[in-house]
Amino acid sequence: MHAINVNKTLINLEIRVCDLVSCVHGTCKYNLFENGDYVSFCDCNPGFQGNDCSIDIDECADEGNYPCFNNGTCFNDVGSYHCQCSIKFEGVHCEKKFDPCRSNHCQNQATCVDLDNEINAYECSCKPGFTGKLCETKIDFCKNVTCYFGGECVNLEGDEVGYACKCKVGFSGNHCEKVEICKIVGCVHGNCTYELFCDGEYHYRCECDEGFEGNDCSTDINECETTRSLCSNYGTCINTVGSYICKCVGGYAGKRCENYIEPCLMNPCKNGATCIVYDYGLYVDHHCQCPNGYIGESCEIKINSCKEIVCLHDGECRVRSDGGYICDCPDGYMGKNCEFKHPCPGKFCTEQISSCLYPDTVDDSQCTLCPIGYVGYNCETEIDGCLKVECLNGGTCFSTGLNTFHCNCPKEFYGKYCEKNDLCLGVNCGTGYCSYTPDGGYECICHDGPCLGDNICFGTVCPNDTVCIGDLDYHACYRKPGHDRIKRKPNEYSSLIDEVKVTLLCLFGSLVFFSLVMYFHSR
Repeated sequence: MHAINVNKTLINLEIRVCDLVSCVHGTCKYNLFENGDYVSFCDCNPGFQGNDCSIDIDECADEGNYPCFNNGTCFNDVGSYHCQCSIKFEGVHCEKKFDPCRSNHCQNQATCVDLDNEINAYECSCKPGFTGKLCETKIDFCKNVTCYFGGECVNLEGDEVGYACKCKVGFSGNHCEKVEICKIVGCVHGNCTYELFCDGEYHYRCECDEGFEGNDCSTDINECETTRSLCSNYGTCINTVGSYICKCVGGYAGKRCENYIEPCLMNPCKNGATCIVYDYGLYVDHHCQCPNGYIGESCEIKINSCKEIVCLHDGECRVRSDGGYICDCPDGYMGKNCEFKHPCPGKFCTEQISSCLYPDTVDDSQCTLCPIGYVGYNCETEIDGCLKVECLNGGTCFSTGLNTFHCNCPKEFYGKYCEKNDLCLGVNCGTGYCSYTPDGGYECICHDGPCLGDNICFGTVCPNDTVCIGDLDYHACYRKPGHDRIKRKPNEYSSLIDEVKVTLLCLFGSLVFFSLVMYFHSR
């Protein structure tokens, strides 16, 4: 430090205090005191000390303020120091823990893991499906995998790891080793089978259940069309899904109507009806004669007269035992349907008395008697629909409401009054069917050829003492021996060959023997 008294120098003397001072590693500074003296000093740089800052400070020697942390080693330098850090630390003072994952060279979203026991060491924890030091390689799981029967191996991505065999249609399993063609084929009504062909492919086929056909067994076979005469004894064949049923005529039963039964033996008539047997020659059938209050082929339908009847003014309808109905009327009303206001409230007439006639007062009211079947103030309302109805041909009338009725007809008749005769009932057209003609008659309509196989004479009516003989092209009525032919087809050429004796099996099963003259002819 140097001091100069300004008062002792000339006023114009330029004072340069620091020119007289040498600071080796520092900066010269000065202070002006009150007495006028300037005092200079050296402000040393870090790491130096002394009046002229020429002395190097040994920072490593200060045990109380050791500059290197975490077991770092301090080395003194000129004007400074440096720390040699131990494993896993860095920084000027070794104050930071070293992070080898700071640069993160791991790929494909792998996780970097610090290896504490090694210097600056780390490893990459790979996501599933990747490998390599930096997880840079995608694993090919399909490399050594075989997918059978043309299946394709696919490496899974995303959250799934590994591989999958993409199988062709009809195969399954981890390696497409399972043959399941039949699970996707769908034999609707049958069983699926398969086998391996020479082309290396599996082929299937459907073995159809009885009554079905087609590639997938979905087509129903109409047995009634493909197989003739399924139903015996004039039964009617009805096709069903996968099978058929025979609707048998009366007197026959069984899958093919092969069994004869007594029509009334099984009690086909319900609700106490009477079963009546009808013999139609070729077959027998039955008819149910229904009791009062029932209708239907088997008398199974109970006539509910109240179903379509409205009892007015909150009247309550009750079905009678004969199928009719009765309206229970509330007080103050009367009539078949409670449609009339009672002229004598509080007065009750006896049975068959329908209305009251009254003079001047209610107390003098009196009852009047109507004829059976009529009600009303003037006995003007008819309550029995059958009173004026006659069901023809043995039909039975049932009253079904106010002035309404139903005729329950015998089986061979129909119509409102049983006035129409069912001409086709009992007619046997063989494999054909009976049809009504415009003139009120009937005829047999055949499908292919004669209705009864080789019996082409069926349906031909010949006069007495004659018989029908012929073939598919021609038939005619012939008299028995000793008589001429009655009729034959016109424009036919015939020649007498011989008189022969033949035996014919008649339609109803009886045998007849006779001699006749047989002609051969050509068209």
